[in-house]
Amino acid sequence: MGTKIATLRTAFIKYLVMLIGGLALSVITPFLIFTIFASLGIVIYSNQSEEFVKTIAPVLASTPDLADVTENMPPGCDYLLLDKSYTILETSLKNDDVKSALRYATDGVNTANNGKQFLLITRDKELIVLQYYIGSRFINPWLNKYFPSPEIILYSLIALNCVFVCILLTIRFSRRLQKQLVPIMNATEEISSQNLDFEIGHSNIKEFEDVLLSFSKMRDDLKMSLEKQWHAEQLQREQIAALAHDLKTPLTVIQGNIDLINETELDDEQRLYADYITESSSQISIYIKTLIDISRTVAGYQLHLEEIDISGYMGQIEAQANSLCLAKGICLHMEKEVDLGIFKTDKLLLERAIMNVISNAVDYSPPLGTIYVTTQKVDHFLHISITDEGTGFTSEAIHHAQEQFFMGDKSRTSNMHFGMGLYITNSIIKQHDGQLILSNSKKTGGAQVIIKIPY
Repeated sequence: MGTKIATLRTAFIKYLVMLIGGLALSVITPFLIFTIFASLGIVIYSNQSEEFVKTIAPVLASTPDLADVTENMPPGCDYLLLDKSYTILETSLKNDDVKSALRYATDGVNTANNGKQFLLITRDKELIVLQYYIGSRFINPWLNKYFPSPEIILYSLIALNCVFVCILLTIRFSRRLQKQLVPIMNATEEISSQNLDFEIGHSNIKEFEDVLLSFSKMRDDLKMSLEKQWHAEQLQREQIAALAHDLKTPLTVIQGNIDLINETELDDEQRLYADYITESSSQISIYIKTLIDISRTVAGYQLHLEEIDISGYMGQIEAQANSLCLAKGICLHMEKEVDLGIFKTDKLLLERAIMNVISNAVDYSPPLGTIYVTTQKVDHFLHISITDEGTGFTSEAIHHAQEQFFMGDKSRTSNMHFGMGLYITNSIIKQHDGQLILSNSKKTGGAQVIIKIPY
Protein backbone atom coordinates (compact mmCIF):
# COMPACT_ATOMS: atom_id res chain seq x y z
CA MET A 1 0.00 0.00 0.00
CA GLY A 2 2.99 2.33 0.47
CA THR A 3 1.64 3.82 3.71
CA LYS A 4 2.86 3.22 7.23
CA ILE A 5 0.48 1.25 9.43
CA ALA A 6 0.33 1.98 13.17
CA THR A 7 -1.59 0.27 15.94
CA LEU A 8 -4.55 1.86 17.67
CA ARG A 9 -2.46 1.93 20.87
CA THR A 10 0.23 3.94 19.07
CA ALA A 11 -2.39 6.37 17.77
CA PHE A 12 -3.72 6.96 21.29
CA ILE A 13 -0.20 7.40 22.72
CA LYS A 14 0.55 9.92 19.98
CA TYR A 15 -2.65 11.78 20.84
CA LEU A 16 -1.75 11.74 24.55
CA VAL A 17 1.77 13.07 23.88
CA MET A 18 0.39 15.84 21.67
CA LEU A 19 -2.19 16.68 24.34
CA ILE A 20 0.44 16.90 27.10
CA GLY A 21 2.71 18.98 24.87
CA GLY A 22 -0.15 21.27 23.90
CA LEU A 23 -1.16 21.77 27.55
CA ALA A 24 2.45 22.52 28.48
CA LEU A 25 2.66 25.18 25.77
CA SER A 26 -0.72 26.53 26.90
CA VAL A 27 0.80 27.19 30.34
CA ILE A 28 4.31 28.28 29.30
CA THR A 29 3.30 30.73 26.58
CA PRO A 30 1.25 33.11 28.82
CA PHE A 31 4.07 33.09 31.43
CA LEU A 32 6.60 34.02 28.73
CA ILE A 33 4.36 36.86 27.58
CA PHE A 34 3.97 38.05 31.19
CA THR A 35 7.76 37.94 31.66
CA ILE A 36 8.33 39.96 28.48
CA PHE A 37 5.77 42.56 29.57
CA ALA A 38 7.47 42.79 32.98
CA SER A 39 10.87 43.30 31.37
CA LEU A 40 9.40 46.02 29.14
CA GLY A 41 7.98 47.82 32.16
CA ILE A 42 4.33 47.20 31.26
CA VAL A 43 3.50 45.15 34.37
CA ILE A 44 5.12 44.51 37.74
CA TYR A 45 5.33 41.19 39.59
CA SER A 46 3.07 40.47 42.54
CA ASN A 47 5.88 40.79 45.13
CA GLN A 48 7.84 43.56 43.42
CA SER A 49 6.27 46.41 45.45
CA GLU A 50 6.73 44.52 48.69
CA GLU A 51 10.43 43.87 47.99
CA PHE A 52 10.92 47.53 47.14
CA VAL A 53 9.28 48.63 50.39
CA LYS A 54 11.48 46.29 52.43
CA THR A 55 14.55 47.73 50.72
CA ILE A 56 13.61 51.39 51.01
CA ALA A 57 12.26 51.31 54.61
CA PRO A 58 15.73 51.56 56.31
CA VAL A 59 16.70 54.31 53.91
CA LEU A 60 13.61 56.36 54.74
CA ALA A 61 14.19 55.86 58.45
CA SER A 62 17.76 57.23 58.35
CA THR A 63 17.87 59.67 55.43
CA PRO A 64 17.61 63.34 56.48
CA ASP A 65 16.40 64.55 53.11
CA LEU A 66 13.34 62.61 51.90
CA ALA A 67 12.93 64.46 48.63
CA ASP A 68 15.28 62.29 46.58
CA VAL A 69 13.66 59.10 47.85
CA THR A 70 9.99 60.07 47.54
CA GLU A 71 10.44 61.43 44.05
CA ASN A 72 11.74 58.02 42.85
CA MET A 73 8.92 55.91 44.24
CA PRO A 74 8.05 53.09 41.79
CA PRO A 75 4.49 52.72 40.42
CA GLY A 76 2.19 51.23 43.03
CA CYS A 77 4.04 52.72 45.98
CA ASP A 78 2.80 55.92 47.73
CA TYR A 79 3.59 57.61 51.06
CA LEU A 80 2.09 59.76 53.81
CA LEU A 81 4.43 61.99 55.88
CA LEU A 82 3.24 62.96 59.39
CA ASP A 83 4.68 64.76 62.34
CA LYS A 84 4.62 63.24 65.81
CA SER A 85 1.18 64.72 66.45
CA TYR A 86 -0.15 62.98 63.27
CA THR A 87 -0.46 66.19 61.30
CA ILE A 88 -0.13 65.61 57.54
CA LEU A 89 3.00 67.25 56.21
CA GLU A 90 3.19 65.72 52.75
CA THR A 91 1.56 62.85 50.80
CA SER A 92 1.20 61.25 47.37
CA LEU A 93 -2.03 59.53 48.42
CA LYS A 94 -5.51 60.68 47.47
CA ASN A 95 -8.96 60.74 49.05
CA ASP A 96 -9.82 57.59 51.03
CA ASP A 97 -6.27 56.26 50.82
CA VAL A 98 -5.15 59.22 53.00
CA LYS A 99 -7.71 58.33 55.64
CA SER A 100 -6.75 54.65 55.57
CA ALA A 101 -3.03 55.51 55.92
CA LEU A 102 -3.74 57.91 58.79
CA ARG A 103 -5.88 55.29 60.54
CA TYR A 104 -3.06 52.78 60.16
CA ALA A 105 -0.59 55.27 61.62
CA THR A 106 -2.76 56.01 64.66
CA ASP A 107 -4.40 52.66 65.36
CA GLY A 108 -2.41 50.16 63.32
CA VAL A 109 -5.62 49.04 61.54
CA ASN A 110 -5.62 48.50 57.76
CA THR A 111 -8.99 49.65 56.37
CA ALA A 112 -7.88 49.74 52.71
CA ASN A 113 -8.99 47.23 50.11
CA ASN A 114 -7.92 45.96 46.65
CA GLY A 115 -4.73 44.38 48.02
CA LYS A 116 -3.33 47.59 49.50
CA GLN A 117 -0.87 47.18 52.36
CA PHE A 118 0.78 49.72 54.74
CA LEU A 119 4.16 49.96 56.45
CA LEU A 120 4.85 52.48 59.28
CA ILE A 121 8.37 53.94 59.40
CA THR A 122 9.47 55.99 62.45
CA ARG A 123 11.91 58.87 62.09
CA ASP A 124 13.28 61.28 64.70
CA LYS A 125 10.55 63.87 64.34
CA GLU A 126 8.30 62.32 61.69
CA LEU A 127 6.29 59.27 60.77
CA ILE A 128 6.07 57.82 57.24
CA VAL A 129 3.29 55.48 56.13
CA LEU A 130 4.12 53.60 52.90
CA GLN A 131 1.27 52.19 50.87
CA TYR A 132 2.02 49.36 48.42
CA TYR A 133 0.16 46.57 46.61
CA ILE A 134 0.29 42.82 47.04
CA GLY A 135 -0.24 41.41 43.56
CA SER A 136 0.83 42.15 40.02
CA ARG A 137 -0.28 45.39 38.43
CA PHE A 138 -0.03 47.36 35.22
CA ILE A 139 2.29 50.34 35.23
CA ASN A 140 -0.31 52.37 33.35
CA PRO A 141 -3.09 53.54 35.75
CA TRP A 142 -5.68 53.46 32.94
CA LEU A 143 -5.05 49.76 32.39
CA ASN A 144 -5.40 49.10 36.12
CA LYS A 145 -8.72 50.92 36.11
CA TYR A 146 -10.40 49.21 33.15
CA PHE A 147 -8.76 45.76 33.01
CA PRO A 148 -8.45 42.88 35.48
CA SER A 149 -5.13 42.41 37.15
CA PRO A 150 -2.34 40.80 35.08
CA GLU A 151 -2.53 37.69 37.24
CA ILE A 152 -6.23 37.18 36.45
CA ILE A 153 -5.54 37.74 32.76
CA LEU A 154 -2.61 35.29 32.95
CA TYR A 155 -4.66 32.51 34.57
CA SER A 156 -7.59 33.14 32.23
CA LEU A 157 -5.31 32.83 29.20
CA ILE A 158 -3.88 29.59 30.58
CA ALA A 159 -7.38 28.16 31.10
CA LEU A 160 -8.61 29.25 27.66
CA ASN A 161 -5.48 27.89 26.00
CA CYS A 162 -5.88 24.52 27.72
CA VAL A 163 -9.55 24.24 26.71
CA PHE A 164 -8.75 25.29 23.13
CA VAL A 165 -5.88 22.79 22.84
CA CYS A 166 -8.03 19.94 24.24
CA ILE A 167 -10.89 20.72 21.83
CA LEU A 168 -8.58 21.18 18.83
CA LEU A 169 -6.60 17.98 19.38
CA THR A 170 -9.72 15.95 20.21
CA ILE A 171 -11.45 17.10 17.01
CA ARG A 172 -8.31 16.37 15.00
CA PHE A 173 -7.97 12.90 16.54
CA SER A 174 -11.66 12.06 16.12
CA ARG A 175 -11.56 13.15 12.46
CA ARG A 176 -8.55 10.94 11.89
CA LEU A 177 -10.34 7.96 13.45
CA GLN A 178 -13.48 8.77 11.47
CA LYS A 179 -11.46 8.88 8.26
CA GLN A 180 -9.96 5.49 9.07
CA LEU A 181 -13.46 4.10 9.79
CA VAL A 182 -14.89 5.21 6.42
CA PRO A 183 -13.73 2.08 4.53
CA ILE A 184 -15.30 -0.13 7.23
CA MET A 185 -18.62 1.77 7.07
CA ASN A 186 -18.62 1.63 3.26
CA ALA A 187 -17.93 -2.11 3.28
CA THR A 188 -20.74 -2.67 5.82
CA GLU A 189 -23.23 -0.71 3.69
CA GLU A 190 -22.26 -2.50 0.49
CA ILE A 191 -22.53 -5.95 2.05
CA SER A 192 -25.86 -5.13 3.75
CA SER A 193 -27.26 -4.04 0.36
CA GLN A 194 -25.99 -7.36 -1.12
CA ASN A 195 -23.61 -5.57 -3.46
CA LEU A 196 -20.57 -7.83 -3.45
CA ASP A 197 -18.80 -6.34 -6.49
CA PHE A 198 -17.00 -3.51 -4.73
CA GLU A 199 -13.41 -2.67 -3.81
CA ILE A 200 -12.63 -2.70 -0.10
CA GLY A 201 -10.51 0.26 1.05
CA HIS A 202 -7.59 0.31 3.45
CA SER A 203 -6.76 1.89 6.80
CA ASN A 204 -3.52 3.15 8.31
CA ILE A 205 -4.48 1.65 11.70
CA LYS A 206 -3.64 -2.01 12.10
CA GLU A 207 -6.77 -3.04 13.99
CA PHE A 208 -9.02 -1.36 11.40
CA GLU A 209 -7.01 -2.90 8.56
CA ASP A 210 -7.49 -6.35 10.14
CA VAL A 211 -11.25 -5.74 10.21
CA LEU A 212 -11.17 -4.72 6.53
CA LEU A 213 -9.25 -7.86 5.63
CA SER A 214 -11.92 -9.88 7.47
CA PHE A 215 -14.60 -8.02 5.51
CA SER A 216 -12.75 -8.84 2.28
CA LYS A 217 -12.67 -12.55 3.13
CA MET A 218 -16.31 -12.47 4.22
CA ARG A 219 -17.28 -10.71 0.98
CA ASP A 220 -15.50 -13.30 -1.15
CA ASP A 221 -16.99 -16.23 0.80
CA LEU A 222 -20.46 -14.68 0.74
CA LYS A 223 -20.21 -13.93 -2.97
CA MET A 224 -19.22 -17.51 -3.70
CA SER A 225 -22.02 -18.87 -1.51
CA LEU A 226 -24.66 -16.57 -3.02
CA GLU A 227 -23.55 -17.34 -6.56
CA LYS A 228 -23.99 -21.03 -5.86
CA GLN A 229 -27.40 -20.33 -4.30
CA TRP A 230 -28.49 -18.08 -7.19
CA HIS A 231 -27.32 -20.65 -9.72
CA ALA A 232 -29.23 -23.42 -7.91
CA GLU A 233 -32.37 -21.25 -7.70
CA GLN A 234 -32.11 -20.32 -11.39
CA LEU A 235 -31.69 -23.96 -12.32
CA GLN A 236 -34.69 -24.86 -10.15
CA ARG A 237 -36.84 -22.16 -11.78
CA GLU A 238 -35.85 -23.35 -15.22
CA GLN A 239 -36.66 -26.95 -14.28
CA ILE A 240 -40.06 -25.92 -12.88
CA ALA A 241 -40.85 -23.92 -16.01
CA ALA A 242 -39.71 -26.77 -18.27
CA LEU A 243 -41.71 -29.30 -16.26
CA ALA A 244 -44.82 -27.08 -16.39
CA HIS A 245 -44.53 -26.78 -20.16
CA ASP A 246 -43.92 -30.53 -20.50
CA LEU A 247 -47.05 -31.28 -18.44
CA LYS A 248 -49.17 -29.30 -20.87
CA THR A 249 -48.63 -31.88 -23.63
CA PRO A 250 -50.07 -34.97 -21.84
CA LEU A 251 -52.76 -32.75 -20.31
CA THR A 252 -53.81 -31.64 -23.79
CA VAL A 253 -53.99 -35.30 -24.82
CA ILE A 254 -56.13 -36.13 -21.78
CA GLN A 255 -58.48 -33.20 -22.40
CA GLY A 256 -58.78 -34.08 -26.11
CA ASN A 257 -59.58 -37.69 -25.38
CA ILE A 258 -62.12 -36.89 -22.69
CA ASP A 259 -63.84 -34.53 -25.16
CA LEU A 260 -64.05 -37.43 -27.64
CA ILE A 261 -65.39 -39.74 -24.93
CA ASN A 262 -68.04 -37.17 -24.01
CA GLU A 263 -69.25 -37.21 -27.61
CA THR A 264 -70.07 -40.96 -27.39
CA GLU A 265 -73.06 -42.56 -25.68
CA LEU A 266 -72.32 -43.00 -21.97
CA ASP A 267 -74.42 -44.34 -19.18
CA ASP A 268 -74.85 -42.35 -15.98
CA GLU A 269 -71.93 -43.94 -14.17
CA GLN A 270 -69.58 -43.43 -17.15
CA ARG A 271 -70.77 -39.83 -17.50
CA LEU A 272 -69.95 -39.23 -13.80
CA TYR A 273 -66.43 -40.60 -14.24
CA ALA A 274 -65.92 -38.52 -17.37
CA ASP A 275 -66.95 -35.39 -15.44
CA TYR A 276 -64.44 -36.24 -12.72
CA ILE A 277 -61.67 -36.46 -15.33
CA THR A 278 -62.76 -33.16 -16.95
CA GLU A 279 -62.82 -31.36 -13.61
CA SER A 280 -59.45 -32.77 -12.54
CA SER A 281 -57.80 -31.86 -15.84
CA SER A 282 -59.09 -28.27 -15.41
CA GLN A 283 -57.53 -28.16 -11.97
CA ILE A 284 -54.24 -29.50 -13.33
CA SER A 285 -54.35 -26.77 -16.00
CA ILE A 286 -54.68 -24.13 -13.26
CA TYR A 287 -51.78 -25.68 -11.34
CA ILE A 288 -49.58 -25.59 -14.44
CA LYS A 289 -50.51 -21.96 -15.11
CA THR A 290 -49.59 -21.09 -11.51
CA LEU A 291 -46.21 -22.81 -11.80
CA ILE A 292 -45.45 -20.87 -14.99
CA ASP A 293 -46.52 -17.62 -13.30
CA ILE A 294 -44.20 -18.29 -10.35
CA SER A 295 -41.19 -18.97 -12.57
CA ARG A 296 -41.87 -15.89 -14.71
CA THR A 297 -42.44 -13.62 -11.73
CA VAL A 298 -39.24 -14.63 -9.91
CA ALA A 299 -37.17 -14.30 -13.09
CA GLY A 300 -38.71 -10.89 -13.87
CA TYR A 301 -41.02 -9.91 -16.71
CA GLN A 302 -39.73 -8.64 -20.04
CA LEU A 303 -41.60 -5.41 -20.71
CA HIS A 304 -42.90 -4.58 -24.18
CA LEU A 305 -43.62 -0.88 -23.79
CA GLU A 306 -45.99 0.96 -26.08
CA GLU A 307 -47.94 4.20 -25.90
CA ILE A 308 -51.63 3.84 -25.08
CA ASP A 309 -54.56 6.17 -24.47
CA ILE A 310 -55.39 5.70 -20.79
CA SER A 311 -59.07 6.59 -21.10
CA GLY A 312 -59.66 4.06 -23.91
CA TYR A 313 -57.52 1.46 -22.15
CA MET A 314 -59.49 1.74 -18.90
CA GLY A 315 -62.69 1.42 -20.98
CA GLN A 316 -61.48 -2.01 -22.10
CA ILE A 317 -60.65 -2.92 -18.50
CA GLU A 318 -64.17 -1.86 -17.49
CA ALA A 319 -65.72 -4.29 -20.01
CA GLN A 320 -63.70 -7.20 -18.59
CA ALA A 321 -64.32 -6.22 -14.99
CA ASN A 322 -68.08 -5.87 -15.62
CA SER A 323 -68.36 -9.43 -16.88
CA LEU A 324 -66.43 -10.66 -13.83
CA CYS A 325 -68.61 -8.66 -11.41
CA LEU A 326 -71.94 -9.62 -13.04
CA ALA A 327 -71.14 -13.31 -12.63
CA LYS A 328 -70.84 -12.74 -8.85
CA GLY A 329 -73.71 -10.22 -8.52
CA ILE A 330 -71.32 -7.37 -7.74
CA CYS A 331 -71.81 -3.76 -8.88
CA LEU A 332 -68.84 -2.03 -10.58
CA HIS A 333 -68.45 1.74 -10.26
CA MET A 334 -65.64 3.20 -12.41
CA GLU A 335 -64.49 6.82 -12.52
CA LYS A 336 -61.69 8.37 -14.54
CA GLU A 337 -60.45 11.85 -15.32
CA VAL A 338 -61.54 13.33 -18.64
CA ASP A 339 -58.09 13.87 -20.14
CA LEU A 340 -55.55 11.35 -18.86
CA GLY A 341 -53.37 11.61 -21.96
CA ILE A 342 -50.94 9.08 -23.37
CA PHE A 343 -49.16 6.56 -21.16
CA LYS A 344 -46.24 4.26 -22.01
CA THR A 345 -46.62 0.76 -20.58
CA ASP A 346 -46.79 -2.96 -21.26
CA LYS A 347 -50.55 -3.01 -21.69
CA LEU A 348 -50.94 -6.80 -21.36
CA LEU A 349 -49.00 -6.98 -18.10
CA LEU A 350 -50.72 -3.88 -16.71
CA GLU A 351 -54.10 -5.35 -17.63
CA ARG A 352 -53.17 -8.53 -15.80
CA ALA A 353 -52.09 -6.56 -12.71
CA ILE A 354 -55.33 -4.54 -12.63
CA MET A 355 -57.54 -7.59 -13.21
CA ASN A 356 -55.72 -9.51 -10.44
CA VAL A 357 -56.66 -6.76 -7.96
CA ILE A 358 -60.26 -6.53 -9.25
CA SER A 359 -60.58 -10.33 -9.05
CA ASN A 360 -59.42 -10.22 -5.40
CA ALA A 361 -61.92 -7.41 -4.71
CA VAL A 362 -64.74 -9.47 -6.24
CA ASP A 363 -63.81 -12.50 -4.07
CA TYR A 364 -63.82 -10.43 -0.89
CA SER A 365 -66.89 -8.28 -1.64
CA PRO A 366 -70.16 -9.11 0.14
CA PRO A 367 -73.20 -10.12 -1.96
CA LEU A 368 -74.65 -7.13 -3.86
CA GLY A 369 -71.59 -5.10 -2.85
CA THR A 370 -69.88 -2.43 -4.93
CA ILE A 371 -66.34 -2.19 -6.25
CA TYR A 372 -65.00 1.32 -6.90
CA VAL A 373 -62.28 1.83 -9.52
CA THR A 374 -60.85 5.35 -9.85
CA THR A 375 -58.23 6.43 -12.41
CA GLN A 376 -56.50 9.79 -12.14
CA LYS A 377 -53.21 11.58 -12.71
CA VAL A 378 -51.53 12.80 -9.50
CA ASP A 379 -48.18 14.63 -9.57
CA HIS A 380 -46.84 12.90 -12.71
CA PHE A 381 -48.09 9.52 -11.48
CA LEU A 382 -50.92 7.35 -12.77
CA HIS A 383 -53.12 6.32 -9.81
CA ILE A 384 -55.50 3.41 -10.27
CA SER A 385 -57.43 2.90 -7.03
CA ILE A 386 -59.53 -0.26 -6.48
CA THR A 387 -61.74 -0.35 -3.36
CA ASP A 388 -64.23 -2.99 -2.18
CA GLU A 389 -66.82 -3.13 0.61
CA GLY A 390 -65.45 -6.23 2.31
CA THR A 391 -63.86 -6.60 5.72
CA GLY A 392 -60.61 -4.94 4.64
CA PHE A 393 -57.00 -5.96 5.15
CA THR A 394 -55.78 -7.24 8.48
CA SER A 395 -52.65 -5.61 9.87
CA GLU A 396 -50.74 -8.77 8.92
CA ALA A 397 -52.07 -8.64 5.34
CA ILE A 398 -51.04 -5.00 4.86
CA HIS A 399 -47.43 -5.97 5.63
CA HIS A 400 -47.32 -9.38 3.92
CA ALA A 401 -50.03 -9.54 1.24
CA GLN A 402 -47.49 -8.81 -1.52
CA GLU A 403 -45.39 -11.86 -0.62
CA GLN A 404 -45.56 -15.21 -2.41
CA PHE A 405 -48.23 -17.64 -1.20
CA PHE A 406 -49.57 -15.32 1.49
CA MET A 407 -53.28 -15.86 2.16
CA GLY A 408 -55.06 -13.88 4.82
CA ASP A 409 -58.08 -16.20 4.52
CA LYS A 410 -56.74 -19.77 4.69
CA SER A 411 -60.11 -21.19 3.67
CA ARG A 412 -59.69 -19.80 0.15
CA THR A 413 -57.13 -22.50 -0.74
CA SER A 414 -60.00 -24.80 -1.67
CA ASN A 415 -61.18 -22.28 -4.28
CA MET A 416 -57.94 -22.53 -6.28
CA HIS A 417 -56.28 -19.51 -4.71
CA PHE A 418 -52.56 -19.76 -3.98
CA GLY A 419 -51.68 -16.32 -2.59
CA MET A 420 -50.03 -15.23 -5.86
CA GLY A 421 -52.41 -12.47 -7.08
CA LEU A 422 -50.95 -9.46 -5.28
CA TYR A 423 -47.43 -10.88 -5.49
CA ILE A 424 -47.65 -11.06 -9.30
CA THR A 425 -49.30 -7.62 -9.42
CA ASN A 426 -46.55 -6.11 -7.25
CA SER A 427 -43.86 -7.68 -9.46
CA ILE A 428 -45.43 -6.20 -12.60
CA ILE A 429 -45.81 -2.75 -11.04
CA LYS A 430 -42.19 -2.80 -9.82
CA GLN A 431 -41.07 -3.64 -13.36
CA HIS A 432 -42.78 -0.36 -14.34
CA ASP A 433 -40.85 1.49 -11.55
CA GLY A 434 -44.15 1.86 -9.70
CA GLN A 435 -45.54 1.06 -6.29
CA LEU A 436 -48.42 -1.02 -4.95
CA ILE A 437 -50.04 0.64 -1.90
CA LEU A 438 -52.31 -1.37 0.41
CA SER A 439 -54.66 0.20 2.94
CA ASN A 440 -58.22 0.13 4.26
CA SER A 441 -60.75 2.63 2.94
CA LYS A 442 -62.25 5.05 5.46
CA LYS A 443 -65.27 5.44 3.18
CA THR A 444 -66.28 1.77 2.63
CA GLY A 445 -64.33 0.02 5.39
CA GLY A 446 -63.06 -2.44 2.81
CA ALA A 447 -59.65 -3.02 1.25
CA GLN A 448 -58.11 -0.37 -0.97
CA VAL A 449 -55.29 -1.08 -3.43
CA ILE A 450 -53.60 1.77 -5.30
CA ILE A 451 -51.48 1.08 -8.38
CA LYS A 452 -49.03 4.00 -8.68
CA ILE A 453 -46.87 4.25 -11.83
CA PRO A 454 -44.84 7.25 -12.99
CA TYR A 455 -45.84 8.91 -16.27
